[in-house]
Amino acid sequence: MPITDFLADLGLMPLRAMAFQSMLLLVAIALEAIVLRQHLRLGYQTSMQYAATINLFTTSLGWIAFLSLEALLPLALRQQIISYVLFNRFDPANPWRDVLPVVIVGAAIVAFFTTYWFKLQGLSLLIRLLEREPSVAMAVKAESSSGSSPPRNSLAWSSSARREQVNPPSRTSFYTLAVLQANALSFTAIVLLLLLRLNA
Repeated sequence: MPITDFLADLGLMPLRAMAFQSMLLLVAIALEAIVLRQHLRLGYQTSMQYAATINLFTTSLGWIAFLSLEALLPLALRQQIISYVLFNRFDPANPWRDVLPVVIVGAAIVAFFTTYWFKLQGLSLLIRLLEREPSVAMAVKAESSSGSSPPRNSLAWSSSARREQVNPPSRTSFYTLAVLQANALSFTAIVLLLLLRLNA
C-alpha cells in the first residue's frame, strides 16, 4: 500500500477523539482509584488496578453498544454524532439541532446508571475472582459477628446504634456506595472537560 493511501485513510480516523477518550479514561481511573482506596481501604496499587480494570471493561462495552446502536439512529442524528466526533462541533443546519440538548441529557443519564451498574458488577466479580476482601468489609463483618455491644442503659446507646447492631452494613453496601461515589466523581469531571472542549 502506498504511503499516500495510508495517510489518506488515517485522515478519516478520529485520532483527536481517540486521544481525548484516552485522556478522559485516565482521569476517570485516577479519580475512581482515590475513592475506592478511601472507601474500601485498598492499597494504592490495588485500587488503581481495580479502577483501571472496571473502567476499561465499561468503556469497551460502551463503545460496542454505541457502534451497535448508531446504525439504528436516524440519518440526521447520525450526521450530528459524526460531526461532533470528527470535527468537535455540531452542525447548526441539522434538523436535530433544537432537540439535541434533550437527547444529550437523556443519553447521559442512561449512560451514568448503566455504567454504574456494570462497574459495580465488575468490582464485585473482580474481588471474588482475586479473593481479596477489602479490609473495611472484613472489619464490619468482624464487628457484627463479635456480638459485643455497649450497655443498653448508657446514654451513648441510641436507637440508630441499635438498628446498626441488628442490621449491620453488608459488604455489598460498601461496594455500592464506593462505586456510586467514584462514578459520580468521574462523570462530573468528564462533563466539565467536555464542556471546556466544546467551548474551546
